[in-house]
Amino acid sequence: MDESRKTALQAIRFLIVSGVSLSIDYGVYSFLSHFTMLDSSWAKRVSFVCIFAWGYFAHKHFTFKNRGFSASEPLRFGLLYLTGWVINSLVHDYAAANPGASNPAFLAATFVWACWNFVGQKFFVFRKREIEEG
Repeated sequence: MDESRKTALQAIRFLIVSGVSLSIDYGVYSFLSHFTMLDSSWAKRVSFVCIFAWGYFAHKHFTFKNRGFSASEPLRFGLLYLTGWVINSLVHDYAAANPGASNPAFLAATFVWACWNFVGQKFFVFRKREIEEG
């Protein structure tokens, strides 16, 4: 399979996994921001942490069909998610600066994070082992 077709299929699978992640993320965010004393910034941060484990296993096995294991892989995933978490939080907080903007801010932060996450997972976290050994 040529690389562009492989990337397109990975992008489709990424969108499926990300759709489930978005549902988890938004559900936790909505619950925390409406039914707890957390403000929307902290609700977003907590909801983002909730999708970390789901994302690792789903993207590893379904999106990128990575069956091997490298001890550095979870560390790279964690680093990618940590930097993504910071980017996500900054975009959310910037976009939510106006009253009533929490839903558009959530969507903006999620879009930026998704782009960052796909590229990072493809070329940094779940890259082919030949690249690591070569």
